[in-house]
Formats: sequence, C-alpha cells, structure tokens
Amino acid sequence: MSDESPFPTTECRICRIDVPDGEFCGLCGCHLTPRKFEGPDWLRFRNFGAAPGENVLTPSLLSSLFPHLAHRGAFRVALGVMLVALVAFALLRMPAALISVGVLGLPALFLVYLREAEALRDLPARLLALTIGLGVVLGVGFVLVAGAAFNRSSGAAVGVGMSGGQMIQDGAAIPLVGAILMLVPVIVVRLIGPPTRESLEGFMIGALGALSFTAAAMMTRLVPQLDTGLVSDAPLTFYLVEAGIRGVAAPLIAAATGGLVGVALWFTRPESKKDQRPGLVRFVMVAFAVAVLALSIALGMVDISRSRQLLMLALYAVVAAAALLLLRISLHLALLHEAHDETVGDEPVVCQHCGHVVPDMAFCPVCGVAARASSRSSRAQRRSARPQRIDTDGEQS
Repeated sequence: MSDESPFPTTECRICRIDVPDGEFCGLCGCHLTPRKFEGPDWLRFRNFGAAPGENVLTPSLLSSLFPHLAHRGAFRVALGVMLVALVAFALLRMPAALISVGVLGLPALFLVYLREAEALRDLPARLLALTIGLGVVLGVGFVLVAGAAFNRSSGAAVGVGMSGGQMIQDGAAIPLVGAILMLVPVIVVRLIGPPTRESLEGFMIGALGALSFTAAAMMTRLVPQLDTGLVSDAPLTFYLVEAGIRGVAAPLIAAATGGLVGVALWFTRPESKKDQRPGLVRFVMVAFAVAVLALSIALGMVDISRSRQLLMLALYAVVAAAALLLLRISLHLALLHEAHDETVGDEPVVCQHCGHVVPDMAFCPVCGVAARASSRSSRAQRRSARPQRIDTDGEQS
C-alpha cells in the first residue's frame, strides 16, 4: 500500500504488513482480528472462499458446484425443477422420461453454469470440446466393452451364478477402470497445457469431463430400458431409487471426483508461499480425490451385491454428501493458497459477491471471498470500469 492510499490501513497479524482495514486481510484472506472457533489461519473454516457468510462445512450444493456465481437463485430453481421432474416421472413409472432427465439433467445444468461463469470466453473452445468429446467417447466405449459385466450385475445376486473372481472383477476392477477413464479428459487437457492455471478453471474442466463420461456411460447402459414402453409396471421403489442414484447421487459423485482432480492439477502456489507448507495443500486435495475414488469403487461392490434398494440409495447419498464436502474444502484451500492476480490495492473495485467498493486485492476485505471466485472476464471488466470518487463539490477525483 502506498502512503497516499485512499483506504485506511492496519497491520495484518499474519502478513506483518499494512493492508486495507476491514474484516479480512486483502492479501492472505485471514481475519484481521482473531475469532473463536476459527481454527488455524491457513484453514479459515468459518468463511468459505467462494461465498460470503457461508461456513466451509455448510452443506451447500449450489456454492460447491457453482463457485464462480455470486447469485445462484436461478440455479436453485432449476435444480428444484429437475428434482421434482425426477420424482414425478418415477411416480408415473415413465422410464424414458426418467432416464432423459436423470442422465442429462445435471450435466445440462453444469453447461449453463459454464456459460454464466463465462468459461466460453475465458477458456479455449477447443479445450472444452476436447473435454466433452473425450468424456463421451470413453463413456460409451467403457459400457460397450464392459457390457457383459453390467448384464451380470443387473441380473444376479451375490453367490448366484457368480464366482468369487467374477465378484471382484465386476464389483471392484470394472468400477476402478471406469473411475480412471472418467479422469482421462482432465488429465489430457492438463498435459496439453492450458493457457492459464486457475484452480476453479481446473474444477470446471474436471467436473465437465467426469459428467460427460458419466452421462454417456449411463445413457448407453440404460437405453435398453426404453423398450419397456412409455409406462412400465415395474415396482415404484425401483424407479424412485433409480431417480435418486442415477439422476442425483452418481452425477454428483462424478462431478466432485473430477472437480477435485482438476483443482489439484491446476493449483499453483505463489512465490511468496513456496516455503509455507509447500506440499500440504496439494497433498490434501489428492488425498481427498483418492478417498472419493475409493468410496466410488466401494459402491461397485454394493451394486453387485444387490442389497436392499433403499439401503443402496442411502449409501449413495452418504458418499455423494461426503464427496461434495471434500470438494468444498479443496476449493476453499485452493482459493486461499493459490497464486493470485497482480493487484493494485490503492485502486477501488466492486466486489462481485458482496457489492461493496473495496481495494483491488486478492481477497475482499469486507466479505473475505477470493477475487478468483469470479471469472477472469468479470475481473477484467470491473477493473476497466473502476468506481470513481466524488468530491464534496460533486466533481470526480
């Protein structure tokens, strides 16, 4: 900060330099005044880095899946409509409509998020097309190759016509191969070398690739069910469980897994923090991704065991909730500790999330949200049209 800064300053207890006065340090994001039950400053659990007023441990689906957005009301409505449609088609026993909404609902909503988050402007179109294309091709190919195993798992109970080796293959090996293939798009894009490396952009690529793979695989696998006709006489419980697992839990687990890997691959430490726990943050992200993958593979054994349907739904819901929580923590850590834009703290800018005019820094001093929790296009636009100070006589300064 310069001596002529228009903002009052105070010393950050972590950075040990003068920063604009407020609730949060604009450089490191920590609370300028210690708070009870905050935990270590490098975690800052009480304030999520992508949404003002939210705890990191708050189970918010919208701010975890759509972190770039400041206003998520429309997405809340769209998600609600999707859930109502799933339940309605399940109650009406309409398999074709249920499959269409269940398989395509969340991926379509994520594509709308990418448009609203200006990913089509900030990321090369060829990388987005490559991500979707790889996911679709690998998803379809995976189901076609592993089709025999899927047929066995959908028609047999444990110990009935299946050897121990088949159970291990169908319940563990095949889900493991599927999980690896699901991550191929984000790994390929990272190896190609994206023009920029922001953690939330890595999340976009990872989640997009995983959702594309999952949607293509589920659609290919479930297409034969369309021959049952417009209305089916299968048990109602079957369709309710299918709606919950295939339409909600499985896509959420896929998006969280791909997003976790994308965040870890795109995460870059700033030069100023190279000596501060250099590998801890990335290790946590990778460990979380491995944990979610392990849980996903464990669900393969649940599928092959033909357990009670409601129990299967409950287990999928628990894994989906755990995956979203781990994703949320990883997004928060990445925003706190990744390299940020070069900023000019003496210049004002409007915070996209809280609407206050604040110094242009890595974190908003008022709400604590990271500047990178908004798109690069949004940041550039707000910096090109900075608020102007008005003197008491009405003249701009």
